[in-house]
Amino acid sequence: METAWYFRLFFVYLGWFVISGILRGLIKPKRMGWGRQQSKPWTIAFTVSLLAPLALTWFITYSMNVVFWIGLVIIIFGEVVFALGFIAMREQPEKKQALVDWGIYKVSRHSHVLAGNICTLGVVITGWNPDSIVYVGLWIYFVLLLIFLHFGVLDEERLNIEKLGQEYIDYMKRVPRYIFGKI
Repeated sequence: METAWYFRLFFVYLGWFVISGILRGLIKPKRMGWGRQQSKPWTIAFTVSLLAPLALTWFITYSMNVVFWIGLVIIIFGEVVFALGFIAMREQPEKKQALVDWGIYKVSRHSHVLAGNICTLGVVITGWNPDSIVYVGLWIYFVLLLIFLHFGVLDEERLNIEKLGQEYIDYMKRVPRYIFGKI
């Protein structure tokens, strides 16, 4: 039996981005910009990292089984982490410092990257189909994305040290990069 066109993982992936955009719009994280100006290679790589899964997920169908619901719960958890990051980045007049070290940023220096990784993992799990070569490609994409984003985080930390100096170095000693350890 042919799977209906709307049971494509593409729509789960797209839904995640729409929900994240709605959360950002509702919460209005004024302290969170759209990022600094990247070099052309980084911009191209980032764009490809967003578009590649759109292409891959179009060819992956899913079933509403237990694994689908597990993946959906993971995506929802990732969206909660996104929302907590957005809330911490709201304008807070009583906190004048440049460094945001409250809310979820007491737990993770890069909660936005962590949330994106959690949501991407949820999408990959939602489309569970180890018999599909395209699905295996989606896992490969996920692993490469983790590596790519980690290098982006290292670059961001270098820039934060240049911008905020010792304050950021002390913050790095107190709070883990993602969630575990003090790396």
